[in-house]
Amino acid sequence: MAPKPGRTRTVDKTLAALLALRIEQLAQEHGDLASFLKKAGVSPGTYYILVRGDGNPTLDTIEMIAKGLGLSVWELIGLDDSLVKYALATKSIDLEAIKASNKARAEAMGQIDAQRAASKSSNNANEEIGQ
Repeated sequence: MAPKPGRTRTVDKTLAALLALRIEQLAQEHGDLASFLKKAGVSPGTYYILVRGDGNPTLDTIEMIAKGLGLSVWELIGLDDSLVKYALATKSIDLEAIKASNKARAEAMGQIDAQRAASKSSNNANEEIGQ
């Protein structure tokens, strides 16, 4: 979105520009744009917005693109995983522990969702019997 007249943009678009360059590089390396878009899970419109550096993708979108391409988020933006892990470790941040925690949380939420679906299905069956 363009800034309002009389205002200047206060957001540094460096990350958007970096993401744009990397997505364009990866698409060129892939060769076929249509299959790249399918693999990345983005529409042609979203792709063109991102490669122009105009997009403001959510973290979920960035993670989805990276996962679809078989990359980490760090690799998607051009960083080496081992360097990121080292840099985070110097700040006492354990990336592997964070990943394990996120995986456990996702599995727990999946179990809760499955239990809810089973309960709802059971309730619907009981309502049908009672009719």
